Amino acid sequence: MIDENALPAAAPTFAAHFTDPIYDDPADEFAPFGTDEGWEILHEWAERRGELHPKTTLEDLIVESGFGDIVAEIDTDAGPGIPEPGGQIDAATIVVGTGFTILRLTGRIDKEGLEQTLKALDILIDHYGPSEALVRQRADLESWRQ
Repeated sequence: MIDENALPAAAPTFAAHFTDPIYDDPADEFAPFGTDEGWEILHEWAERRGELHPKTTLEDLIVESGFGDIVAEIDTDAGPGIPEPGGQIDAATIVVGTGFTILRLTGRIDKEGLEQTLKALDILIDHYGPSEALVRQRADLESWRQ
C-alpha cells in the first residue's frame, strides 16, 4: 500500500544536509511541502524526475509548472494584512516549494535559484514573522554547499 502522505525519496546530498523534520512534514504550512503549491510541485516533479538534468534551473521548474505569471509578482510588496491571491506571498511560497523540490529531487540548485529561494524565505519571514520552520529553512539553505 502506498502512503499518499509520503514524500518522494530525497537525493542523498539533500537528506544529509536538510535533516530537520520540517523537510518531511506535509502538514506544517511553513514547511516547504506543507502548502498545496509546494506539495503539488514536489509530486509533479517526482513523477517527472527523469526530465531533471544537471542544467535544470529553478526558473525552468516554475515555468514548466505553470507558475511563471504568479512568481513575477515576487517583487510587488504584499503590504500588511491578508495576502492577495496570486500576489507576493503566493509567489514566495511557490519559489520556496520549487527551490526545495529541485534540491530534494536532484541534490542541487542553480545559483540564481538559491538566491531566489533565500529571497522568498526573507519575504515570508518579513510577512509572517520569524517562525522556527522558516528560519530553519533559511539557515540550512544559506549553509548549503554544492
